[in-house]
Amino acid sequence: MRVLQDITLALASGESLGVTGPNGCGKTTLLNVLSGFLRPDRGRVRLAGRDVTGWAPHRIVRAGVARTFQVPRLAFRMTVEENVRAATLYRRLPWRARHETVDRVLTSVELEGFRRSEVRLLSQGQVRRVELARALATDPRLLLLDEPFASLGPGDVPEVLSAVRRLHAAGLSMVVVAHSRAFFEALCARVAILQDGRVVRVTAPGDLPRA
Repeated sequence: MRVLQDITLALASGESLGVTGPNGCGKTTLLNVLSGFLRPDRGRVRLAGRDVTGWAPHRIVRAGVARTFQVPRLAFRMTVEENVRAATLYRRLPWRARHETVDRVLTSVELEGFRRSEVRLLSQGQVRRVELARALATDPRLLLLDEPFASLGPGDVPEVLSAVRRLHAAGLSMVVVAHSRAFFEALCARVAILQDGRVVRVTAPGDLPRA
């Protein structure tokens, strides 16, 4: 069974593209292909003109693509700082540069005051921001966000949305998987709608039904 079929999408530098559709339509599979977790049977994945099709995830990260997951994949009994510092290993930085990177990304997601807190003790919104910080520590040119607002309470959504909007405003290219028109209106100029593994339409967020 083919999960994705005949998908063609292009992302401009600095653009934030939304991806939506019903459960099972292929949204996460698309991110898995783009991030190297799945190899496509046919077709190509290109990053800034460079063919990265079928590359292993660690090579994709070093080429400039980072991602978050619908269910966060963090070391929950490690501290915020330890989780983020581990991500700097992808860049093979000297110790001082790694320390500066951790400081910078924790500040960018407003978690500098929680650096010594264990992740398991944080709120869901803070956990999402740790995931963002860890992705940023790899110095990506493209960030893939898989349901970054899933399972968040009303009090957590604004802080995560604010962090993602700052990243977009700073010029980071993003692909955002979500379901809410309000999130897309805040983040994206275009939204690709998937159905049965195909892109059926690319539209403006304002043309989506309200959820």
